[in-house]
Amino acid sequence: EPTSISSLTDDLLREIFLRLPDLPTLVRAAITCRPFLCLVRSSRAFRRRFRELHASPILALFLTPYMRAVIPSASGSPDPDTTAAFADLLGDDDATEWGTDSQIPYSDGYVAFVNRSTDQTASYSPLNIGAPAQAQALDIYPKPPREGVDAWLEFYTLPPDQEGQRPSRVVCVRHDSSWACARVAVFSSHAMKCQIFPESRGLLLERDRCTIRKLVHGFVCWLQSENCILALNTVTFQFSRMYLPPPLRGPYTYLSFELGQTKDGKLCIVHLQEFTLSVWLWTPDDDGVERFMLHKMFQLHTIVKEITKRSVLDNVDAGEHMNVTDGFVYLSVVHGRGMQSSQWFLSFCLETAEVKLLFEKTCRIRCLVDPYIMAWPPSLMHDKVRGFRN
Repeated sequence: EPTSISSLTDDLLREIFLRLPDLPTLVRAAITCRPFLCLVRSSRAFRRRFRELHASPILALFLTPYMRAVIPSASGSPDPDTTAAFADLLGDDDATEWGTDSQIPYSDGYVAFVNRSTDQTASYSPLNIGAPAQAQALDIYPKPPREGVDAWLEFYTLPPDQEGQRPSRVVCVRHDSSWACARVAVFSSHAMKCQIFPESRGLLLERDRCTIRKLVHGFVCWLQSENCILALNTVTFQFSRMYLPPPLRGPYTYLSFELGQTKDGKLCIVHLQEFTLSVWLWTPDDDGVERFMLHKMFQLHTIVKEITKRSVLDNVDAGEHMNVTDGFVYLSVVHGRGMQSSQWFLSFCLETAEVKLLFEKTCRIRCLVDPYIMAWPPSLMHDKVRGFRN
């Protein structure tokens, strides 16, 4: 006799849910009825296992300078809900002034934008499942404040952890132009309190045009052009210096590598040179001293040839713009001749070496692309179900 779904045990239902293809499908299943939603929300072990089995899906690619979003072809037929969420993104006459902030492309479901003329920043949440419509709006913030002639303020939003055990926080870093001293203040949205840490001196980071900031898992990093990364630990809020591995030191080498994190959250550097992709992990060496150590190397010659149908010697460049998130490298391959350039945007899994073609474009201007990756919805994490309607 057929068995009704209501007669299945919670453990069996969770096993069925683990076999769903991706996170959006799980969300749709969970909100079907209250018991399904409670089933997902009540088990951290299930959520942890689902994350291990299913990579966070890439839902859209943001193109600069055109300021529009495209749905990756690797996701199959475009989902109508996803397409509607990204429709008409900044589709006005001033859109060309805006671009994604590639140093902080997205955080916990929000995309970061920066206005190239005014230095204003904005955050946008195209998919905020379970939130009211106003929570999906575009929030534009004023130009970053300058406290004095030689004082700089930088703000970073740290999202809550995946299980909501640590609330979202705002970090303010105040420093002088030479980085001789810096002070950190942290505002907690949960406690509604601000904690100010002692001033740090002797950071020895020269501020110049080559200094690049990057928010990665567990760290706020400032990349110096020669051989050093200044890192702020977002747990202890202590500054430290991370020295680049010898092959990555020197002028302009920072143009060929990107900071990011692996699938298990480890800080890493991905370097691409002459179609060889190298991965360096921040990990203890044999003496227990943390440093960047070579982890893996991949040859991309064959992959690029298969996708572009051209030899790598045929005026093809790769890695001009990279993004490293949760163990995936998102990069572009460009073939340019005359006034036309062909671009292919790829994802590369550092664990399996699987490559997917996300988008292909022919244009006169090379596009910079940042991925939008779906965050785990908060409505699937909390223990209590609130505001649910059948």
